[in-house]
Amino acid sequence: MSFFKLSGLLQDFFARRQAWLVAGLLLAASGFTANAQTSASNQRAVLLNVVAVDSAGNPVPDLKASEFAVFDNGSPRQIASVRLNQSDKPGPLVVLFDLMNSGESSRGVVWNAVKTSLAHFPSTGPLYLYLLVEDGSLYPVHALPGAPVAQAAVDASWVKDIGPLMDAAMQKVSQVRPVDFRAVSGSLSSRASLTATYRALDDMRALMAALHGPKGLLWVTYGIPSTIHLADRTWFDGVPFLRQMGARFVRSETTVYTADPGISLQAGILNRDSLDILTGATGGRVFSTIDLNRAIAQIEADARTNYSLDYQPPAKNWDGKYHKLRVTVARKGVRLQTELGYYAVSGS
Repeated sequence: MSFFKLSGLLQDFFARRQAWLVAGLLLAASGFTANAQTSASNQRAVLLNVVAVDSAGNPVPDLKASEFAVFDNGSPRQIASVRLNQSDKPGPLVVLFDLMNSGESSRGVVWNAVKTSLAHFPSTGPLYLYLLVEDGSLYPVHALPGAPVAQAAVDASWVKDIGPLMDAAMQKVSQVRPVDFRAVSGSLSSRASLTATYRALDDMRALMAALHGPKGLLWVTYGIPSTIHLADRTWFDGVPFLRQMGARFVRSETTVYTADPGISLQAGILNRDSLDILTGATGGRVFSTIDLNRAIAQIEADARTNYSLDYQPPAKNWDGKYHKLRVTVARKGVRLQTELGYYAVSGS
């Protein structure tokens, strides 16, 4: 199912207000398998990317397979293999600055923080910058390459001109007529903004999918609501849609991170629950700061040292439903970060 068809169904959902029926249909028909693969023995397996850090936040590169445990919907599963992945260079990273879901009074503060952070960007890895414009489109400040290129041929030297580039971009996008969500009220405004944001994120995912190998998206945003109170006093539950979006990012080998400006009633409404759901679906993190240097340093550390863990659930587990995951480690003082669930869809 294409994401645009999903968005159409989402709009139809709001018109009909049949929340549970449509969400169930979407889950059954989507075919999303966030991190499923077929093993050499022709059995379905779940592959997880696991980041392990100590109490100081430093990577732990010497964990053994016997120290890990995985629980699928609360049931322990036997781990088939654990492999350490280490790399000298970080993968590509896209920063997406969200103008659509930020308050007007906060936009300038965040704008300047982005410029200040990226002007002193410490990495030499591939870095790209986009704006999520108020009309729902993506505006490239520094665009992804039109075709796959060798990582060695890409650097982040363009950030020395970040100030003029950002100012020119703001001048350009300010001429774009925004979608006036205020023209409609209540849940109508929320659903329009939500659908436009879903589409933009999937457009960003599709652009990033052209880059080979693991990569990261850092979404600088106040987030989107995970639930909406409708006019007929029912609720729209956006959690399945956020999880499905996360599944699509995982299949594109993209880990989603978010950075938010924190809670400010004057600056904007923070929807951190949606950020937790989306990043958790991909094994990413939520940064409660707009200090992008700090966030990027952690993202690169995650990419440089991590583990690939896989296990084979029994055949009855492939029931088409969402399964919650929990991975633990026996060694004291070690914290793990990985995907929080997957869709157990067989035959895809």
